[in-house]
Amino acid sequence: MNLTTTLLVAVAVLYVLVRRFTGEPLQARRLVLPPVLLVGWGGYEVSHAFTGGTLPHAVLDGAVLGAAAVLAAAGGLVRGLTVRVFVRDGHLWYRYTAMTLVVWVALLGVRFAEDAAGRALGADAAVVAAALPFVIGLSFLGEAAVVGRRALATGVPFAPHRDRRPAAR
Repeated sequence: MNLTTTLLVAVAVLYVLVRRFTGEPLQARRLVLPPVLLVGWGGYEVSHAFTGGTLPHAVLDGAVLGAAAVLAAAGGLVRGLTVRVFVRDGHLWYRYTAMTLVVWVALLGVRFAEDAAGRALGADAAVVAAALPFVIGLSFLGEAAVVGRRALATGVPFAPHRDRRPAAR
């Protein structure tokens, strides 16, 4: 993954963080679609980063990616527990809390440690780097699973989708 891709991922994540820390309407589509797109994009990047190589090397790369995937999803589940879900204007909203920030920082440290451990074990650096959108997407999916379940349990409707087309005259 090149610098441009890394910067795009960082800007997208920062945008989501800012919106969620200020609070936003909870729309099912916005909760699920971006993480699914990140997982798909990351999967594509990883598939192109795999060079084949020897079987032991491919197994090591797969094990490192598998561990990263499990830790990302688990981290997202934990982060989802810290998100505040509430009712405003007759529909659901959600907001990150101070504890969410703590979990984000911890997960960032875990991600750096995973990356360093993978490289120390001899995993292909290109494969490890290409996995960034994939693991971020899995983390957001884990969060969405918890937040979505909590939202459904309220019995309150999700926020309506805003139509961006101009109104007909």
